Amino acid sequence: MLRLTKPCIGKEEQEAAAKVLASGWLAEGDYTRQFEAETARYVGAKHAVATCNCTIALTLCLKALKVKGEVAIPDFTHPATAQAVLNAGCRPVLCDVSLESYNMNTWNGASFAVPVSWAGNPLNPYPRTCFIEDAACSLGAEGVGSTYTACFSLHPRKIITTGEGAVITTNDTVLAEKLRALKNFGKDGGNYRFNDVLAAVGIEQLKRLPALIKTRREHAAVYDELLKNVEGITTPQKSAGHVYQTYAVLLDKRVNRDSVIHRLIGKGIETQIGTYALHLLPQFNRLKRWTTLENSTRLAQSLLALPMAYDLTFDDQQKIVEELKTAIS
Repeated sequence: MLRLTKPCIGKEEQEAAAKVLASGWLAEGDYTRQFEAETARYVGAKHAVATCNCTIALTLCLKALKVKGEVAIPDFTHPATAQAVLNAGCRPVLCDVSLESYNMNTWNGASFAVPVSWAGNPLNPYPRTCFIEDAACSLGAEGVGSTYTACFSLHPRKIITTGEGAVITTNDTVLAEKLRALKNFGKDGGNYRFNDVLAAVGIEQLKRLPALIKTRREHAAVYDELLKNVEGITTPQKSAGHVYQTYAVLLDKRVNRDSVIHRLIGKGIETQIGTYALHLLPQFNRLKRWTTLENSTRLAQSLLALPMAYDLTFDDQQKIVEELKTAIS
């Protein structure tokens, strides 16, 4: 099976985790502090705060900033973005996205926004309003999280992983202090701490991040070349800083994307939808909308994520493209 992705875990991570297990201290401690410091240094921010997952990270940021009322979010995103806003007691407002960048392209004067740098593609332009970035897919993307508050996921689908977890980066010292309090039973908070086993893995994963990003950009360049001029397929936007956590192509409207997924799995190739259009999901279909959401709908129906595992070979990518061309014909 040519996998959509897979975690790059080696003996270094195994030995680091074993060292923590042998130490007798498994809860959040010195390794978590080291992981936070190294993440902040890598991103270029003053502070980093590790927590249990990216949904909680976004929720804690909204609570710490005392955000109230409506919050603009992209309609084309994982449900976690909307759930985090709801968890914080705010009201998500759905906005459309660009067919080129797959990112939110309007926020209609919202007082606060949670834009998503989807698939590892940095935001451009940035919101002209107060915001925190759902950068779940974008750890390592140039500039992301260095000058504003951003939340990065450490789920196994991401470029580096600790199994579960997230890290928030910020230059706001007061905000960082509030986040540490909220995740540790502070007022209106709870127990959202990290732990040193995950942190030990994360420290080793950070060392791999530059090489893994380089590999993903190389895979993306190969796909771009192999899919060039293929009728019925639009390749993703090339942009400075893109880390290609996901490489997703837009299929022609005449093609049934879900049928393509099933055909390719029969050929030993794992593909996936891009993500969801929230307004099409029953739990979110009554949320306020600022636009018609036509681009989001199109992407939710026709975007196809291709394999980007770190050990993918050129021959693998050739096979994937040839089978994809057959599947859409």
